[in-house]
Order: sequence, then structure tokens, then C-alpha cells
Amino acid sequence: MALIPAPVAQIAQKAQSKLAEKSVRAQIASSSRELEQADTVLFFAEGPGQFYQLEVWMETFTRLAESGLKVGVVLMDARSARRVLETTELPLLFSHSIERIETRLRAMGTGSICYVNNSQRNFTMLRFNGPAHVHLNHGESEKVSMVSHQLKAYDYACVAGPAAVDRIKESVTRFDGSTLVQIGRPQLDGLKPAELNSKIRVLYAPTWEGDSAAMDYSSLLDYGERILAQLAADENFEVHFRPHPKTGDASAAAKKAVSALKSNYSHLLDPIHDPGQSLVWADVAICDTSAMAYDAIALNVPLILAGERESKLRGGLPSAQLLGHANGIADRVTQLASSGVSGRQKQLSQYFFATTAPGAATQKLGDLLRSFPPV
Repeated sequence: MALIPAPVAQIAQKAQSKLAEKSVRAQIASSSRELEQADTVLFFAEGPGQFYQLEVWMETFTRLAESGLKVGVVLMDARSARRVLETTELPLLFSHSIERIETRLRAMGTGSICYVNNSQRNFTMLRFNGPAHVHLNHGESEKVSMVSHQLKAYDYACVAGPAAVDRIKESVTRFDGSTLVQIGRPQLDGLKPAELNSKIRVLYAPTWEGDSAAMDYSSLLDYGERILAQLAADENFEVHFRPHPKTGDASAAAKKAVSALKSNYSHLLDPIHDPGQSLVWADVAICDTSAMAYDAIALNVPLILAGERESKLRGGLPSAQLLGHANGIADRVTQLASSGVSGRQKQLSQYFFATTAPGAATQKLGDLLRSFPPV
């Protein structure tokens, strides 16, 4: 199965965005959602295929808005603007023109602009002098994308904790470590406790294949069928299958595999929208090297980590919490659910996250964003 060539796909996406513009502008106007004042904004230039990167911050910025910070979302794709209208009450500014965006933000005196990814179009926005440019990213992990030289372009980079500071200083040459601000994971602050359940609840959340061999951390092709088949066959488990939303975007084999698994195990597909809430639901999480694994650490959810690549997370976990070849996974999950979070996993939580106290990470982020004066 051949994937659609990237240039063709990009042309199609631009056309879809163009078609959506008129109705989106009308919806913004009719709902009185046009951004008028903003102390800080989330900037997002991508289409809906990457919307999950922005969406994980929506609840956090809604809480910041409720605390009195004037917050908005700036978008350059009509389809993503529509998703914002559907998923949050935050006001938004939609425009293709960086000049118009700059003019509007300057008029508002916006003190900071926040970025949730490493999109190339971030660098067009970064030319705007005055506001502080703050990189947030959309997760904590040891993927190679987390140590990009692109971080140098921002005034500040918010990171989860000491592990990220060490990682960036070790990997990015000539980096000014004073720009790193440890805030923990604000996205995890608003989660609700799960209800009691008589079965062992297992979340299998593999990451996607990445856009290069160096970024392929996914267990789905090698172990997905084996994991789901073993767990689904055991009535002691309640299983949720949550593949990364971009799975199959860069690999025909991954696209075919995830389609088959979604079809064959449709009854296991995770019904929970928020990824953090999915982890809170679980008694045991099976994850690849991705933000889901590290969030499991922060939330004290017993973790089984897939993948053979060396990392501080993999090196810090007991061998019983490493997937290996997925043999006997049902017995291992049962044992881990019974024994609970290991002492070594708890130590990793302290290393990867500046704080896991409820509400503290959101407070740290809010304090940073309030420190920037209007421009």
C-alpha cells in the first residue's frame, strides 16, 4: 500500500483548509470568539493532523484563563481553528498572514507567545520582536526530537524536570541552560480519579513510527498483535488500545497494521479522549518511549516499557518492567498490578519531573507567563 506523496498531500490539505475558511470565519464571528486581549497566546500553524500537539494544552490554558491570565490561541489553518472552536471556549485569532498576527498581538500588548512543537513555521513567528517566545512542546520523552538545536531560537523552553535539563545540556552544543524552566507536566493537573473496577485495567498505547528510522520507537508492528491477543483472551483484564493518532502517516506497513488492529480489536479501542485520563484509568500501562510512558511515571501508574533502545528510563526500570519479546505478558501484567509501582519507578518520577503535586505545575507555568510585561 503506497502512501500519498507528501507534496500531493500538502496541496490537498491546503485546498481543504481554503475551503473551510469562510465558514470558520463566520463561526468565529457568530460565537463572539475573536481574540481581543491576550497576555499570552498559544501559536499553532499546523493542520488537524498535528492538532493533538495543541489539544493537550487546552485544558491547562483554560485553567490559566480562569485564574485571571488573558489567554488566546493563534492559528494559521482553518481546519485547526474549527477544532479549537469545537474543543474549548478560549478566544482565537485565525489568519494566514504573519504580518496581521504581529499587528494584532502588538496592539494587544501580548507579553508572550507559546509554541507546542518544532514546526518550521514557528520560525516565521519568531521574527516578532517584543514578546517572549516560550517553547512548551507537547510531552516529555527521550526521543531524539527532544534535543533539537531549534530550542536555541526561543527565549525560554519549559521542560518537565531535571532529566530534560541534563538531556539538553548533554546533547545540544553551545546551549544556554539558563533558558530552561522546569515546570513539571501541567496537563496532568486536572485529571480525575478512576472508578473502582474488579478487573485489571490495562492500557496499551504504542507511539507512531516517526518520520525517520531514528524516530521509530513504535512497538506496534512487532508486538501489537501479540500484546492485544494475549490480553483480550484473558477475562481477568479490561483492555484499552490507544495507538498514536499519527500512526501510519509515514509508513505503509504501519498504516496497514494499525488498520488491521483497529478492525480486529475494535471493542478495545480507548473510549477516553484525554491521554492523561486514560493513564489514570489504567492499573498497568504498556507504552513505548513516548510522552505516554513518562506521564505514566509522573502519575504513578505501573509501567511496562517496550523497545530496546538505551535510555535513562529504560535503564532505571526493573527488568520485570521491560517488555522484551512480549512473551507471557498476561502473567507479567497481573504481577505488576498486584505489586504496584516499584521503588525504582518512583525514583524516576522525581528525576523526570520537577513536581508531581496536583496543581503545582500549572502554577509554575502561570508564574512564568505572568512575569512577562506587555509589549
